[in-house]
Amino acid sequence: MSFTAPSSFRALLIIPSLLLLALALTACGSASDDRDDREEPRSQREESPAETDRAVPEPASTRQPVRDDPAETGAFPFLPTSGETPEPDTSSNRDADRQAPGIALFPPSQTSPETDRAALEALYHATNGPNWDYLYKTWLTDAPFSEWSGVETDEKGRVTELDISGYRLTGEIPPELGNLSNLETLYLHENQLTGEIPPELGNLSNLETLYLHENQLTGEIPPELGNLSNLELLDLDENQLTGEIPPELGNLSNLELLDLDENQLTGEIPPELGNLSNLLRLDLYDNQLTGEIPPELGNLSNLELLDLDDNQLTGEIPPELGSLSNLRWLYLNENQLTGEIPPELGNLSNLELLSLYGNELTGEIPPELGSLSNLETLSLYVNELTGEIPPELGNLSNLRGMLLQGNQLTGEIPPELGNLSNLWGMHLQGNQLTGEIPPELGNLSNLLRLDLSDNQLTGEIPPELGNLSNLETLGLDDNQFTGEIPPELGNLSNLETLGLGGNQFTGEIPPELGNLSNLENLGLGGNQLTGCVPSNLPYLAYQDPLPYCP
Repeated sequence: MSFTAPSSFRALLIIPSLLLLALALTACGSASDDRDDREEPRSQREESPAETDRAVPEPASTRQPVRDDPAETGAFPFLPTSGETPEPDTSSNRDADRQAPGIALFPPSQTSPETDRAALEALYHATNGPNWDYLYKTWLTDAPFSEWSGVETDEKGRVTELDISGYRLTGEIPPELGNLSNLETLYLHENQLTGEIPPELGNLSNLETLYLHENQLTGEIPPELGNLSNLELLDLDENQLTGEIPPELGNLSNLELLDLDENQLTGEIPPELGNLSNLLRLDLYDNQLTGEIPPELGNLSNLELLDLDDNQLTGEIPPELGSLSNLRWLYLNENQLTGEIPPELGNLSNLELLSLYGNELTGEIPPELGSLSNLETLSLYVNELTGEIPPELGNLSNLRGMLLQGNQLTGEIPPELGNLSNLWGMHLQGNQLTGEIPPELGNLSNLLRLDLSDNQLTGEIPPELGNLSNLETLGLDDNQFTGEIPPELGNLSNLETLGLGGNQFTGEIPPELGNLSNLENLGLGGNQLTGCVPSNLPYLAYQDPLPYCP
């Protein structure tokens, strides 16, 4: 996912529930303007908060990562201390090893407009320039570089921005680009570039933005990128990069966005990333990362989005993440995390999305989560959580998606959940809940989906559920409900799915159900009903078929 300027928020977004980022920059736009056009974190993929955990509104900053923010950095003796600027590593011989025959790489003091031209020519020839659509017509001419498409220069004619994104370029990135010593912005994203990222890019001491996302790049991330002391935005997502995340990236003290998602990266998350005190967004999802989440990430005090989902991370969630006071989106889902949910997460007062689903988490849901006053999506489904649903969750006045299904929750549904006036989806199915449905759930006027199926709920269906005028899905099947089906359910004019099967309902089917003109699925089997089914309803007769009314 690529991060675009804040449109909102993964991300961002977050979310939510929860819900990918492409940057479209014009050749004449400035780097700062471009930042404002980037998409939100993980974009808003939500069809509704009840459906997905990935709905994340985008950051409110300029091209700054938006996903959650940590506290500040842990001290690593081999990294620069606060206030120091890491010096580029000039001791490496990798540049010489990677030079093509006849290619010279120069220290910044020996570069000039002539070396800039040589670098641009190398890019043209390495990426099949004659097939660059209209771009090729302005390149390799005697015109000033500022008249070459995608190139911007300073008053001395030195190249400061190179934007050749989205032109389906093929070939490899030439190492000669490392000679563009005045370069501040490099956009090569959304092409079809192959090969490895040249370590020579680590020579670009003035570089602030490096976008190489959405290509077909392979190999490892060069540790030399850790020399880019002025770098603010690093986006390498949606490539085929392998190997480990270089700990040297922890030297990038000005970095605001680190986006490495959707690659094939392995190994552990370097604790040195906890030194990135200006980081706004850390996006590592959909890789093959292993090991535990470093507690040092709790030092990222400016972090707005932390997205580590869809990896192979193990161990417990570090309570230090509760220090990320600016965090808005936290994605840890689809890993192999164990242990209990840290109650410290209840300190994340700006959190909008908490996605922990698809792990092996145990223990009870911390009541402290009820303090997350800005939370919009709570996604804890498919874990091994036990205990009762905390009534404190009824304090989450901004909640839109509550996804707690597929756990081992017990006890009764708290009537306090009826206070969630903004809720779109309540998913409690597949637990071991008991007791009756609280009539207070009939207050949820914005609810679209209510799924309580596959529990051990008893008693009668409260007629107050007939007040849920926006409801599209009502799942009550496979419980132990008794009594008659309330005729008030016939008021649910937007209902598309009604699951009542596998209970102990008696009596006749209310003729009022015939008013459900939008109903597409009706499950009534496995009860003790009598009478007939209104002829206009799509009755699915799995068991104990009933006749249609004449």
